[in-house]
Amino acid sequence: MAVLSNKPDDFTRQMVAKLLPQTLFKVVRGARPDTPKKPHPAAALAIAQTLGIASSEIVYLGDTGTDMLTAIAAGMYAVGVLWGFRPAEELLANGARALVAKPSDVLDLFP
Repeated sequence: MAVLSNKPDDFTRQMVAKLLPQTLFKVVRGARPDTPKKPHPAAALAIAQTLGIASSEIVYLGDTGTDMLTAIAAGMYAVGVLWGFRPAEELLANGARALVAKPSDVLDLFP
């Protein structure tokens, strides 16, 4: 699992460490001066490379249209999460292939 945010890299790492200390994220990445922000796919593709996983094998969960556009641009499976702050309509309009209401719903997408 990984985190990708458009918030500054240091802030993103600090917040994940503070709010999700027991989660086993292999990569936590925020905005960096040397990489374009989402929806550009560069950071998402860098995460895939770091994880050693083909982008086509990654499920990208996000709560905004920007996240869905990032996933599509990176060749990832775009899943909109309904516990975020954007409506389902925005997620679908920007390419979500599925919507989930809670984290465990992701498991139902791939029986």
